[in-house]
Amino acid sequence: MIRSYTPDDESAMLSLWNTAGAVMGYAPVPLEDFHRLLTRHPNFSPAYTFVLEEKGTLLGFVNGCTGAGIPKGDIRGYLSCLILAAEADSDENTALLLSALENAFRKAGKTYCAVTFFNPIRLPWILPGTPGHQHNNAPGVATDLPLHDRMLSLGYRESTRECAMYRNLADYETPAWVEEKAAKMGGKGYHVERYDPRQHVGLEEMVAALDNTMWSEEIPAAGKSGMDLLVGLKGNVCAGFTGPVYPEKTGRGYFAGLGVAPQFEGHGLGTLLFYRLLEREKQAGAKYMSLFTGEDNHARFIYLNAGFRVVRTFGVMLKEL
Repeated sequence: MIRSYTPDDESAMLSLWNTAGAVMGYAPVPLEDFHRLLTRHPNFSPAYTFVLEEKGTLLGFVNGCTGAGIPKGDIRGYLSCLILAAEADSDENTALLLSALENAFRKAGKTYCAVTFFNPIRLPWILPGTPGHQHNNAPGVATDLPLHDRMLSLGYRESTRECAMYRNLADYETPAWVEEKAAKMGGKGYHVERYDPRQHVGLEEMVAALDNTMWSEEIPAAGKSGMDLLVGLKGNVCAGFTGPVYPEKTGRGYFAGLGVAPQFEGHGLGTLLFYRLLEREKQAGAKYMSLFTGEDNHARFIYLNAGFRVVRTFGVMLKEL
């Protein structure tokens, strides 16, 4: 049967996460991390968590979240994860769990169910072909999982595809041509520095021009707090950004994104910003970098040229309820 989650289910859910979830690619975690990531996350709600139970044994669960404090949370519910034990991993059981979550979203007045990076419940997964290196979130459903095709058959559509890219930083050295490029750009007034509010102007205006909700929240705040935020500059005016720079506990160099305001594109700032980011992340102790980019995003060529490789592809999923 499908029923609503209760706290008594937590132990069985963790066991499923660390077995069936690990097969799907999720990173195995201890109980305290499972609390932080899911069951005691500020956006976790029993109203959007359902379990599949048979003869007293929990064989699967689904979790989602919604709310006014989440981007587009006024109209969207977000699917966080759906995990089924091997013996229960079927089209039928997937449909049952998804239907329970979708109905809960409908009752809450939502008109869409989505799997995107806007979901604040961020679940770590292992980057394939690496020595256990983790990425801290997924922007959709991995295309190599049965869940991806099942969701398409149940009325979901792919709004876009995102590529997960990876680079080990152990052998990273900045190419000589980057320094030559930086010197030429400097002659035209373009350069990259750590953001300093006493010297640099226009950070908020630059981020606003990029029109990204998450960047608008994170990047100005990082600048004000004194974090190591790299900015591309025209004179002393902020024209682009990357960072903030710091290694996560897993050894991954954090990456919020890379952006250059439209009026400053075409001068090489995006490329220079990214190579400076790799330098600084390695200097800060990061062991590797991973990131997402759209299949058609021209920035992916910057990443490929810097030695990144595509390790997994995800479909950003959306269904009208």
